[in-house]
Amino acid sequence: MPHPMRKCLMALLSLLLFITLCVSPALAAPAQDSSLDKLLSRFEAYAEKNRQAFGVPGMSVAVVAGDKLVYLKGLGTTALGGGRPVDGDTIFQIGSTSKAFTSAMVALLADQKKLAWDDRVIEHLPSFLMQDPWVTREFLIKDLMAQHTGLAPHAGEMQAFFGYSQDQMIASLAHMTPVASFRSAYAYQNVPFLVAAKIARHYSGLGYGEFLAKNIWQPLGMSRTSLPKEGLAAGDNVTRLHRVEGDKTVMLPQDWPYKSWIYLFGPAGGINSTAKDMAQWLRLHINRGEVDGKRLISAKNMDFMHSPATPAGSRLAEGELMQYCQAWVYARSAAPYTMIWHNGDTTVNHAMIAFMPGKKAGLVMLSNLGGVDMLDNLARYFCDLYNGLEPKDYCGDYLAKLKKSGGESELPSRPKNPSPPQALERYAGRFHNPIYETVTISLKGAGLEMVLGPKPVRMKLSPWDRDQFLAQDVVDPVLVEFLLSFESGPEGKIERFRVAGLENEAGGVFDRVK
Repeated sequence: MPHPMRKCLMALLSLLLFITLCVSPALAAPAQDSSLDKLLSRFEAYAEKNRQAFGVPGMSVAVVAGDKLVYLKGLGTTALGGGRPVDGDTIFQIGSTSKAFTSAMVALLADQKKLAWDDRVIEHLPSFLMQDPWVTREFLIKDLMAQHTGLAPHAGEMQAFFGYSQDQMIASLAHMTPVASFRSAYAYQNVPFLVAAKIARHYSGLGYGEFLAKNIWQPLGMSRTSLPKEGLAAGDNVTRLHRVEGDKTVMLPQDWPYKSWIYLFGPAGGINSTAKDMAQWLRLHINRGEVDGKRLISAKNMDFMHSPATPAGSRLAEGELMQYCQAWVYARSAAPYTMIWHNGDTTVNHAMIAFMPGKKAGLVMLSNLGGVDMLDNLARYFCDLYNGLEPKDYCGDYLAKLKKSGGESELPSRPKNPSPPQALERYAGRFHNPIYETVTISLKGAGLEMVLGPKPVRMKLSPWDRDQFLAQDVVDPVLVEFLLSFESGPEGKIERFRVAGLENEAGGVFDRVK
């Protein structure tokens, strides 16, 4: 339900960052005398320099070239100020790079003729419902993973923070008000990927992780890849979770209450893996569905997953265009290469995977600091180097912009002389929203507390200005922060409240339960 605060929003928005991650224009002809070893040595030095500059405790990198793993190394440690050195087998959260596994699952079922990309969703999941009946009827399987639903960016995704199930999040789509016509505009989503996975489960009879383990992870030898419900388990070679607070990197405790939120989004972002395992996944895509002579997915369906579907950003002056595919981004520009990529951010880990289909080369990078897009810019640097170009200081430019922006808050400015609230007991009661269901507001000590969601989450309400209150999670006020406004009826009784930023989710209105 809540409107996420600045740091959480920055981390979530880093799942896309299409405008900042652009393929650079050609700067020079490919170098003829640069050996791969020299290239990798230069890339490693640049990566380590920026790992320290951005305050990233640890990262793992795998590079594939010519269908071979040519580089696998860890930089830094699994934990801030300690832990063990990161290596190619260190387990990280891979965030939204998980989405490509969902599209691959659908591709496998398409190969088996159990469904087709152009099938209507309701043919396979009759309970599927969008707000508009026409959209419900015309929604195709391929639309679930092409980011052009017409909904507001990141619609409904905060439900995962409060413990709502995948089925509840799917059902919430019926109460999401579109902000654009269906298939007319790019907007990043997570919930539709849950629909795709639910359809796949119907035909396979296997859970998401079970299906992937049997059909992809085991055949590729991805032995340390998983989708555990409990999140990252403690272990000798498992990363810790970190985020930026203010201008500092902070390590979260092992019992952080939100360590498992991303796993509720399993098909959209809940996989754990390693750079070594992900290199195998990268080889599968570079080779159009085949690894070591064994075909897992048809070349036809691999090509479809990598084919442009939705314009996602452009810089026409440089001849650059990016389009979202089926859980991948196709980036093409005046540079002598095309890059297909996706990133992922869990607010506490960040991942990046990119490859150049024409060059049969690419890389995977996993880090243990969320909300920082250093890896995305490292990918640009690597691809330029690989093509004999002299790269810009992409990471340095991005870091300078971050420092200049200062990370402004998403909240409106509070009045210099705010009006006091009414008697606090007037705001207490039970309120209902079709998506977030019933929440309870009650007196707690000298203030108000709101309880919401299946988790449940407790939020302190602090007076902001008259009938407006700032809501903050009691146990992690840094993560979730939003503004709610109470409204009175004709008789002066508080009848409802609205949450800023959720106007397109059942209006963001919570009506008092009579």
